[in-house]
Amino acid sequence: MNSSISLEEKSNQIFSHKNKMDKYWNTYSMELITQITATERLYHHQIQPSEKGRLSVNVFGGVNINIIRSRVFGEVRIDFQVVSEELGNIELQRSCIDVHGNLDHTIPVNDKTQVFAHYLERLQVVYDTILALSQDKA
Repeated sequence: MNSSISLEEKSNQIFSHKNKMDKYWNTYSMELITQITATERLYHHQIQPSEKGRLSVNVFGGVNINIIRSRVFGEVRIDFQVVSEELGNIELQRSCIDVHGNLDHTIPVNDKTQVFAHYLERLQVVYDTILALSQDKA
């Protein structure tokens, strides 16, 4: 701990860092919203209304994927939560946005193509599971 600086300075540093990380999260969120909206028919996914710090995506009208900012301080941690009784428990790899604005330490959050490709990569297991269920019932 750095006790040589005043509480006011600490407060300013914390606020500045939190504000920077909030901007990175907002950029990431807006890139996803834009790309998901533009590709609704291609991938059969839609953005649903949700609370602050979370994106909710509905896939094929029956599976919800919550993209959740689960940390307020430090790096932004992003959890992907699949909500579907039919699919059961599907674990998706979590991600982060680092202090330099890079998704998983490699992808700039303002690179819409790579951010969207990262999102699609996370969804592969969900689409694989849906496809397997669809073929079993066909």
